[in-house]
Amino acid sequence: MRYFVITYLKKPTGKIDEATEITKRVRTRDIQCASVIMDFKEMKIIKASVNGSSIPPDWDTIHDYYIQHYENVFRRLHSENGRSIEIVKSETDSGLDTKTETAAS
Repeated sequence: MRYFVITYLKKPTGKIDEATEITKRVRTRDIQCASVIMDFKEMKIIKASVNGSSIPPDWDTIHDYYIQHYENVFRRLHSENGRSIEIVKSETDSGLDTKTETAAS
């Protein structure tokens, strides 16, 4: 698998659901509907928007945000795309701060 796709869906109640998908290819539907599309082979952001507003497509920023929630998935995606990942957790005043380093294998 190569791509991590995140889609935010707004319910009539105002709540927002987050749907994720791991896929081998990006479809037209993904480009049109997804909020975030991450390419783990090229280590780049294909699409990044939230509530219709574009956000800077910075790999490190977006990767570091989502790895807090999807650490095991990201480890698998890095591994399947020939990269290793080391996650270093350090204590700060407000708790644990997750930092990541990636290196090509």
